[in-house]
Amino acid sequence: MRKRDILTLAFLSIGLVTTVAQPVKTKTIDEGGTGMFKAIAVKEATMADFVVYRPKDLLHAHARCGALPLLLFGNGGCSNTSVGYERMLSEVASHGYIVVAIGEMRDSLNERPIGQTESSELMHGLELMLQLNDTKGTDYYHIIDTTQIAAAGHSCGGAQVLFHAADPRLKTYLILNAGMGDMEMAGASRASLPRLHAPILYVVGGPSDVAYTNAQKDFDRISHVPVCLADHPASGHGGTYGEKYGGDYGRMVIDWLDWQLKDKKENATQFLCGDTPKGYDGWTVKAKNFIDFNNTRSLWIENGDRQIYGVLNRPIGTEGRMPIAIVSHGFNGTHHFAQDYFGPLAELGFMTYAFDFPCGSVNSRSDSNTMNMSILDEQSDLRAIVNYFRNQPYVDPNRIVLIGESQGGLVSALTAAQKNKEVSQLVLIYPALCIPDNWNKRYPQIEDIPDTTRLWNVPMGRRFFEELRGLDAFRTMKKFQKPVLIVQGDADHVVLMEDSRRAVKTYKDARLHVIPGAGHGFKPKERAEAMELIKSFLTGNQ
Repeated sequence: MRKRDILTLAFLSIGLVTTVAQPVKTKTIDEGGTGMFKAIAVKEATMADFVVYRPKDLLHAHARCGALPLLLFGNGGCSNTSVGYERMLSEVASHGYIVVAIGEMRDSLNERPIGQTESSELMHGLELMLQLNDTKGTDYYHIIDTTQIAAAGHSCGGAQVLFHAADPRLKTYLILNAGMGDMEMAGASRASLPRLHAPILYVVGGPSDVAYTNAQKDFDRISHVPVCLADHPASGHGGTYGEKYGGDYGRMVIDWLDWQLKDKKENATQFLCGDTPKGYDGWTVKAKNFIDFNNTRSLWIENGDRQIYGVLNRPIGTEGRMPIAIVSHGFNGTHHFAQDYFGPLAELGFMTYAFDFPCGSVNSRSDSNTMNMSILDEQSDLRAIVNYFRNQPYVDPNRIVLIGESQGGLVSALTAAQKNKEVSQLVLIYPALCIPDNWNKRYPQIEDIPDTTRLWNVPMGRRFFEELRGLDAFRTMKKFQKPVLIVQGDADHVVLMEDSRRAVKTYKDARLHVIPGAGHGFKPKERAEAMELIKSFLTGNQ
């Protein structure tokens, strides 16, 4: 911890918060913006290396809107000044946001030499702001909605955002005139993309923008979370940040934040129109992996005292009882990973339910405490979901399909065996049937199991591994007598092909399709191939 931060905490601990929290300097930009609240830029005593853009009267803003969402901002060049973006950031603040931007306040760009910052500064600013939010006597005490936090950055600042892609506190990302492509910057690379867990917006300035190609590559590669790319060819790499109120970029950032953090669903049409957004002359947008909000609804299902969050997709204009596919995500996944299934299955007349296993991911909306992850609990949750839909008047109880990926494949296979009468078909995508054997070999004696095991930096408790002892997945699976489809790549280094071949021999009616060159997690073309196989399987054409 920095010496200045230690002194700050010492002051806070002895109650000198009114002195510590007083703004050192304030600044008004563009008359405070066009939003409901006049905004100011503030240098806080405890946040000297940051600028806070915020409504001038926080209590009034809080009274009108409730707790305010928070936006973190990284600057172009990973620099230590946000002065080049202050017109946009002040405008955002005037619409009821608190913005924390890297870099000490300055009146002009050339006021002092410009330096670079580490990517860690983005979250350092968040931690300092959350301290103020929790400290009585500060202007920010209980003003911030700590469940609605976004991160945005321009150019190298966008890479700083992607460096923190896995941070579960982030609910959305805005990558402005930036993209990783095949490069590395600020500690981020294309390897950062799979760590994304929330909707992401890319904004670029046409082919003359040096980030244009990289952003396009990122858009093509992201297949597991909603992603949108907005292009304004006239703006280039510099965007419209220097225009009054931040120009079109300022308006687009606010439209996105209002949709993602304030649930203004009417803004969705601006990003999902597939053409020119209304009021944005010269712009084009494209999007993928989004749930069509007109066809879907959030649906919580109870399993005793466990609450399971999910999203139910139903094709438009359908009535009566319909078949349903229940999609189980893999280790540390969420319902977002199942969105690729919605469109193709809707074409077949299927509803799809995608959900978050409680404790199944650090990003689970059901329960994110992965120390309580349990294969047995996940089976129980999936059984509860099957039971729920069997009793719904809009579901055909004779056509309930389970689809599971990786660990979700193991859970789906075990649950289908337990619900043989209720489940009509089973689809396993690179199923992790090896989980019991692998972990029992790693911990041959129960006393070998530590209190905490970290897998891909996800903490797991003893119970997960204790329950695997004595679990014979293949002996259980064979109780399922209905049709089974297994899809796996021959370059999968996580799940052995031998296990899938063994599963085909175990089941009464099963087929295995191998995708050449595919690993554990399919690329877009491989996923499209798998989806065609699933559609043929469900329609009886395979």
